[in-house]
Amino acid sequence: MTATHQTTHHCTFLIVGYGNQLRGDDGVGPQVAMTVSDWQVPSVKAISVPQLLPAIAAEMAAADYVIFVDAWGKSSASTIRLEPIVTAPTPLAHGTTPALNHACDPAALVALTQRLYGNHPRAWLLQIPTEHCDLGRAFSKTANQGVDSALRTIEQFLTTYLRPMFTPAEPCPKSA
Repeated sequence: MTATHQTTHHCTFLIVGYGNQLRGDDGVGPQVAMTVSDWQVPSVKAISVPQLLPAIAAEMAAADYVIFVDAWGKSSASTIRLEPIVTAPTPLAHGTTPALNHACDPAALVALTQRLYGNHPRAWLLQIPTEHCDLGRAFSKTANQGVDSALRTIEQFLTTYLRPMFTPAEPCPKSA
């Protein structure tokens, strides 16, 4: 009996929590990212930023999966919302990149990553319902519950998508 050689490929996750931590519930994204970072899970990187900037595309290009975490405005919803980020191919003139300002949205970052690096991770937007985003306020009950639910959702993603080893027949899926 001969041993078979298995190729190992570690999937990587990037959690991007964004929002203003000084404005009450708007800080839920950074709070989630900091908590995930504290888990110290190999192959998982979590970053906390006040806003999404084009420079994040370089981090995204190195990941297999990205979850953006943000406050969901003053929503009447009481549960988190998770949606895949789908970018439509846009015809670009040779040598141009998607239009971006100093701050951008998750879909624009996915498109920029595709344009600059030739690939991009599978990505989702995880939104947490909020009650107020007033300067200096603590998290509302709705935001605290949303943070807990978001962390459970991310934990489930990690359980589902992060596997210690993949055989060549089971690579980490990449978006084309």
